[in-house]
Amino acid sequence: MQIRRIETVHAIPGTLTLLVRWKDGVEDTVDMTQVIRRSASLHHLEDPSLFSKVDVIDWGCAVGWHNDLGYGADTLYEQVLLQSMKAAG
Repeated sequence: MQIRRIETVHAIPGTLTLLVRWKDGVEDTVDMTQVIRRSASLHHLEDPSLFSKVDVIDWGCAVGWHNDLGYGADTLYEQVLLQSMKAAG
């Protein structure tokens, strides 16, 4: 499996969705709603104003928010694949 690295990340305003641009130039949107609702440590990110403060951290190996909250690039890419499979049927 290819090692995924993140170039840029932005929250889509008013949502819990990320627009991720990978180092290979591919862009994906990732709806983080269910991940955030299932995780006690991420639960406070349900507030879109907090969620929007996302950044690339660890040299592209993760995205992160204040309070040292992070979500790994490989796990983020797994969400992309999972959401693609659900959309396909």
